[in-house]
Amino acid sequence: MENKWLDIEKILPIIEQNPNISDLHLSSGDCVSYRLNWEIIKREDAGIMTTEWMEIILKQLFQWNPQRFEKFLWDKEADFAYVSRDNTAYRVNAFLKTGRIWIVMRKILKTPLKLEDIMLANISNSVRENILKKKKWLYLVTWPTGSGKSTSIVSMLQEINETRNENIITVEDPIEYVFKPDKCIISQREIWHDTWSFPNALRAAMRQDPDILFIWEIRDSETAAAVLELAETGHLVFSTLHTNSASNTISRFMGFFPSDIQDSVAERLSDAIVWVQSQTLVKSKDWENRVALFELMINNSSIKNNIKKKDINQLDNIIWTSNNYGMITMKQYAELLIQKGIIDKKDVEWLYDLWLWNKNI
Repeated sequence: MENKWLDIEKILPIIEQNPNISDLHLSSGDCVSYRLNWEIIKREDAGIMTTEWMEIILKQLFQWNPQRFEKFLWDKEADFAYVSRDNTAYRVNAFLKTGRIWIVMRKILKTPLKLEDIMLANISNSVRENILKKKKWLYLVTWPTGSGKSTSIVSMLQEINETRNENIITVEDPIEYVFKPDKCIISQREIWHDTWSFPNALRAAMRQDPDILFIWEIRDSETAAAVLELAETGHLVFSTLHTNSASNTISRFMGFFPSDIQDSVAERLSDAIVWVQSQTLVKSKDWENRVALFELMINNSSIKNNIKKKDINQLDNIIWTSNNYGMITMKQYAELLIQKGIIDKKDVEWLYDLWLWNKNI
C-alpha cells in the first residue's frame, strides 16, 4: 500500500473533491471504500488495510491523544467530530467488528443549503411563514439516521441567524456544523466536551437567556420533559426523533412518559407542538443526486384535538386531507416530485407499502 493510505489527511481529499461522495469507510481486512450516489465503491488500488494501519489512522483522528484511544478500546466504540485540514467537518463513528477497527466518516457540508434547495418552493415558503418567524413552540424533525435531518435543521437555524436578532443555544452529540454568528448570538455545546448530558445542558439553558434551542435528539424521558417545558415557556425548540411519520412521532414522544401521566402530557403536547417534519432521501431520476422527501404536519384545531384525545391514528388522515393548510404526506410529496420528473416512481415504491402500514397500525 502507498504511504498516502496511512495518512487520513491524504485519504480525505478523495472524499472532499467529489460532492456526490457522502461517507468514507475504513476497515481492517478490507480496502478503502466510500459511498458515491448510494453505491459503495471500493478502492482496490489501495490494497487491504491492516490492523496496525487502522490503529494509526484512528489515533490520527483522535489527534494523537492516548487517553481517547484507550477509552475507545475500553468502550469498543466512539462517536465524535473531526475537521480536516481543508476545514471539512465529519461525523465519525469508530467501532470494533470481530475485534477489528472499523471507521465510518460522514461528510458535512461546509455551507448550509438554502431551504429552497432542499424543499419544493411551496413547502420552503410554508416553513418560513409557519416556523422561522415563531417565538415559541416545538418543531420536531424525524426519521432514522442518514435522512438529512441535520441538513434541514442547520438550514433553518442559519436562516434565523441571518434574519433575526436572537440567542440560539444548541446541544449536540457531536457538533457537526459550526455556525458563524450573524444577527444572532450562538452558543454550541457538545455532550462530554461542554456538558455531561442533554438533561444537564437543558437545565442550564433555562438560565442562559435563550430564545431558540436545538437539542440534537430526544433520547429519554428527562430530555423529553425538558424539551416540552422549554417549548411551553416561550422558546422555539428544534429537536429530532428516529420515527418515520408524524403519528409515530407523537406516539413515541408520549411513550417517554409513564402511562398514568400521559393524558396530561398529551394535553400539554397538543398545545406545544407546532410542526412535525418527517423526511428521507431518495435517488434523483438521473441518479446523480439525493432528493429529500417530506411529510409535514402543522398543528391546527383538528390535529390539536386528536393529540389531546390521544386519537393518534386520525393524524395520518388529517394530514392527507389538509394540503390547503400546508400539510402533506410523504406519498403526496413523492408524487409531486414524480410529476416534475425529479424522481422515478420505481425508486419510491416502498413508500406506498409504508403508507398503508402506517394507516393500519
